[in-house]
Amino acid sequence: MWTISATARTKATASSVWSIYCDFANWTRWDYGLEKYQPDGPFVSGTSGKLQPVGGPELPFMLTLVEDGHSFVDQTPIGPKHAIIGRHELIPLSDGTQITHTIEIHGPDAENLAQEMSFTQEELYETVSNLARYAEEIQHN
Repeated sequence: MWTISATARTKATASSVWSIYCDFANWTRWDYGLEKYQPDGPFVSGTSGKLQPVGGPELPFMLTLVEDGHSFVDQTPIGPKHAIIGRHELIPLSDGTQITHTIEIHGPDAENLAQEMSFTQEELYETVSNLARYAEEIQHN
């Protein structure tokens, strides 16, 4: 298994950040690595959908765990032996919210696959930081 994680804080409430996760049509406003993230049903455990990285193919995913307002996990199979797991967690703080995203690749030779797919710590941190800033902008408007 290969894994990276990034955390950012925002002054926005956890419920504000959660509403951004649920606003699929606008994910590209804060996650610049995705062209599309579209569940095929409600944002609940067991719902499948499609995502598309910028410049990449459309891929199926499944929401394997959704704890409303707190966290969700999605799983994207890539080939017969690998999967990308995305973990997204919100922790309410007295002055806002801590946002943590973790990306895992499961399967043989996951480290080399991560390098081929160009996953970087910096890119994940940028995504989480963009979400934190976007949440503050939305909450103040």
